[in-house]
Amino acid sequence: MQQLFYHDFPYRTFADTYEHLQSSPSSKAFIRLFHAAPDLSELAVYVNRKQVMKPMPYSHLTAYMEWDEGMYEIEVFKLATNERILHSRIRFKSGEVYTLCITGARAGFALLTEQQAALIKQEDLSALTFVQLSPDLPSIDIYERDQGVISKELDYVNSTHIHHFSPNKYHFELKAAGTQSVLLDIPKVHLQTKCAYLILLHGFANGEPELMAKVVLSRQL
Repeated sequence: MQQLFYHDFPYRTFADTYEHLQSSPSSKAFIRLFHAAPDLSELAVYVNRKQVMKPMPYSHLTAYMEWDEGMYEIEVFKLATNERILHSRIRFKSGEVYTLCITGARAGFALLTEQQAALIKQEDLSALTFVQLSPDLPSIDIYERDQGVISKELDYVNSTHIHHFSPNKYHFELKAAGTQSVLLDIPKVHLQTKCAYLILLHGFANGEPELMAKVVLSRQL
């Protein structure tokens, strides 16, 4: 399992500049934002005091942005009231791919460094990683209906290791750890050759918005 890195630091200003420069991709960090906070509605997101996303509805995943390596100030505001609810300083490294998850007004940020699946560049395989962002979901085991258990005891703000599959359609099930109680069905997941995917689990297991799985491509460098 990979523990996602939490950010919840005091607010401090600094002088780094946020830019989109047209230089070599290898000198950049690739970052996208995911609104995974079921206790928050539409948001506005600022990076180094510049707006990068408004409005940002719940469950929205942005496109990747290319940023220079360095420290960035991330601020999140409630769109309706302009109240700042989250702020942090986060360092991003060049040559890395990130999904920065907004997990809640109290939980803060969770930073996922997306794993690079070298094997899919050499073999006719796909790669898949599950990311657990549901605050009230208990520890889960992940099953593929035909293959059985593929990951055990995945907890909040953790991700699985990369799983490799032959290109096909798959049916996954989330079960309460150590039981056969199905908490979420994820049918018809089409995995294509030489592609890497994330399944982002978010929402409330008991409440609204309800638990759901978002299947997205993961950038490979």
